[in-house]
Amino acid sequence: MFTPRFLTSAFLALVCTQWCAAQGPYPGQIKNLVTFGDSYTDVGDPGDNATAWPVYAAMYGNFTLYPYAKAGATCSNYLTPRLFPSVFEDELPLYFTERENGSLVLDLTDTMYTLWIGTNDVGVGELITGQQTPGVTLVDTVSCAVDWVKVLYMSGARNFIVQNMLPLQLTILYSAYSYPNRYWAEQRNTTEWNVFMTEMTNTGNALSAALLSALTPTLTDAHLGK
Repeated sequence: MFTPRFLTSAFLALVCTQWCAAQGPYPGQIKNLVTFGDSYTDVGDPGDNATAWPVYAAMYGNFTLYPYAKAGATCSNYLTPRLFPSVFEDELPLYFTERENGSLVLDLTDTMYTLWIGTNDVGVGELITGQQTPGVTLVDTVSCAVDWVKVLYMSGARNFIVQNMLPLQLTILYSAYSYPNRYWAEQRNTTEWNVFMTEMTNTGNALSAALLSALTPTLTDAHLGK
């Protein structure tokens, strides 16, 4: 009888066979880092008022940084409407506008594109509180992030990193031992929120991996990491 551990290992091996077969960028190939996402990636308005990770990545990797991430962002305001910029309605259009008008000139073979999104899509004011566009589910928000790869690939991009959602259930806001704070001061069942967020982040990351694994064989000459 196959044990759960054996089946898990076999599945991961299969995913890697399909996903990891192509050799990634060679050492020293990447010269530019183009970032999309929310406050975790926003270099101008980082969520903790500290130095955002792309600054360090660019410094240690000797990359030229092109930051498009904006605090408060979701993948699409059509799915999870907020009074903040989103990846598809704001960040990508700005990127393509700058490419078109010549203010952004990149060699796409030595450019890495990253996306770190999902925190606001599943968070307060959206999925966890049922305030998303009617009918929208986690499947839609995760699929939106996968569509980011497709859109950029069609424009010539070839190197991608799609980052997992954080284990948000471990943060104060979604902890079982949470308390009123500036993000949510109303009464709530903190245990329910913690369980729900655990399900959403783990399921969302697994779904993202599955969708990207299925997409990868269609991306000729591309490198995709997660």
